[in-house]
Amino acid sequence: MPVTRRLAAATGAVALLVLTPGCITLFSKTEVVRDGEQPRPVRFESPEAAELFHRAMKAKADGCRGGAYVGVPFVTLYSRDRVLSPTARFNDAVARCDTDQDGLITLVEAQIYEKTCD
Repeated sequence: MPVTRRLAAATGAVALLVLTPGCITLFSKTEVVRDGEQPRPVRFESPEAAELFHRAMKAKADGCRGGAYVGVPFVTLYSRDRVLSPTARFNDAVARCDTDQDGLITLVEAQIYEKTCD
């Protein structure tokens, strides 16, 4: 008899899934923000300053902002991400690093930028 009960339970579960109306919605979107921005002109005091700046910039946050939403009673999964363009990330990093805004990133400025947290 246990086999008959299992078969009846499986048949009932399949019938419930087939006959019960439902909706599953999956939505995902990634939006690139500030896409057409031109790179900011910048000079570096030395190759070490340039290397330190670029290494610190890569270590910082990736510029991604997003969120997720799960809805009920119908299953709705929604995901939306906003990502800064690479040029916008570079421009923001230059603006934060070049503290005197003279267009020249010194080794000291790059060292300070590396130590700051986002």
